Amino acid sequence: MKFYPFSNIQTNHLGLLLFAARLIAICGCLAIVVSLLSAGYGFFFGKTTEPTQLESGLMILGADHSPGLYAFAGVTFSFGIVAFVVSGILAALISMENKLTGNSNH
Repeated sequence: MKFYPFSNIQTNHLGLLLFAARLIAICGCLAIVVSLLSAGYGFFFGKTTEPTQLESGLMILGADHSPGLYAFAGVTFSFGIVAFVVSGILAALISMENKLTGNSNH
């Protein structure tokens, strides 16, 4: 069993493009994992603000949860989604080329 993206697609003419599609898909997967880890780190280990006295006498503790990590996570997650879309389009083009030229093994 092969655990790399688009393992069922084969081509004789667009091998470099297939390699690029696989590499982009792997980068997209890594970007999504990194974004989820950074958002989780910011949520669980983010700093909290100092307690604030309310008019009713209650104390409130605000959370700052590291907005920089959330911004990084959002940008990285978006990059991962775009990478998956681009790699899927490239794989579809390669598959169409393979079917149209009659080199299909299926």
